[in-house]
Amino acid sequence: MDELGRDGIAGRLRDWARGSLPVGAGVELLLRAFEGRFAGPSCRWVTSEPDGRTWVDVDALHAGAGVLSGGESRVLAMAAALIAETPVDVVDIVTGLDRPNLHLVLAALAHARGSHEHTDVVADPDGVARLTRPGALVRWPT
Repeated sequence: MDELGRDGIAGRLRDWARGSLPVGAGVELLLRAFEGRFAGPSCRWVTSEPDGRTWVDVDALHAGAGVLSGGESRVLAMAAALIAETPVDVVDIVTGLDRPNLHLVLAALAHARGSHEHTDVVADPDGVARLTRPGALVRWPT
């Protein structure tokens, strides 16, 4: 899988996550946090099948997170919770993150809820209602 490179892995992980907003949010969190180094070819939890399918092994992700810094462990715990759709200690996670990683986690939570797909009803000055798309509640940082 090393020859695939980071961009190839990113595309395959996004393909795997397609159809589930929480899984997609967890994958994006892995791809965007810490310059993507936790979604690279050397990560034990990024698994590739002989047919090319690539996915995140959440059990391996949990096992690998224990040897990292507090911030890294918290981001990986949130990513794992989103991917596996399991509970996580949100208070511990958000109170232990620096601002850039907190932004990523908040964007992941908004994405998991589908806020980027929401519509609102707004009345124009004449009182006519129309639908708008307000965009993501918290946008992914660029």
